[in-house]
Amino acid sequence: MPPLGRQGPVDGEVRWDEPDWLPDDETSIREADALGSAGAALALGLLLHQRGDLEGAEDCLWRADRRGSADAAWYVGALLQDRGQTHEALTAYHRADGRGSAEGAWSVGTVMQEKGDLLEAEAAYRRADERGSARGAASLGVLLWERGDMAGAEAACRRADERGSPEGAAGLASLLAWRGDLQGASGALHRADERGSREAARDLGRLLLDRGDREAAEAAFNRAEERGDAEAGRILGELRHRRGDARGAEGPLRRADARGDARAAWLMGEILSARGEMVAAEAAYRRADQRGSREGAYRLSALLRARGDIVGASAAQARAEQRS
Repeated sequence: MPPLGRQGPVDGEVRWDEPDWLPDDETSIREADALGSAGAALALGLLLHQRGDLEGAEDCLWRADRRGSADAAWYVGALLQDRGQTHEALTAYHRADGRGSAEGAWSVGTVMQEKGDLLEAEAAYRRADERGSARGAASLGVLLWERGDMAGAEAACRRADERGSPEGAAGLASLLAWRGDLQGASGALHRADERGSREAARDLGRLLLDRGDREAAEAAFNRAEERGDAEAGRILGELRHRRGDARGAEGPLRRADARGDARAAWLMGEILSARGEMVAAEAAYRRADQRGSREGAYRLSALLRARGDIVGASAAQARAEQRS
């Protein structure tokens, strides 16, 4: 379930990140709810959710939705989608969209895009964009980019960027780099990174590395890795490993390996093998091999051959050669 009151509808007035409630406040809200106020029912739902009363919160949100609240309809849709009830969620998102909700329109777009209905998705993203949604503009930009409308994509990503969207800034950076504006791309990547985008931090790290600014590049890769990016963790670990800092490399490589990165698993095998931890090294090479790593398969083959497992070694060697 989405964190109600924290990342709720962008077009609603009710947004209580850290509500500091007094008894009189809640009493007034409950009284207004009893008199049929949609806003009060929504407010009470958000308050109950903050307290952890999810059942009570949901009852209030449905009540507010029935009374015509656009925001409540969006929250109801998010609840249903979180449960896997996509059809019912889409119906709720349509209610929110029909009531003028930017977030409702954006959510309709995301569901329709997942269903493969790109025309309906684009129309919904355009409605969200027209209502001021940063996410709507960013999603529209991606959709236009994928169909080859680069000018339209750039304009949409610029709007998203201007509204503070990390995805919009990152998309704009890619579009600017595509047409050769590396200075503009760098600025957009910095903005996306500052807004918390792990992909932007990773791409900024690559850009800085290409410019020869290794220290700043590692700092950017570290930010991306801390945000959960497996590729950035692998790059950071590999940079440290290359300069002989095996201890500094191991942490990010282990995390990248745990996140499914094939090359990170192979590099972990190298570190463990150098320490003489052959059982753990073999397990790492096997993970790398299973993820399609040529190097992992070669190293697994050599390890198996050394211990006399000729059949296993030959099979691993064959897989490695197929990936050459």
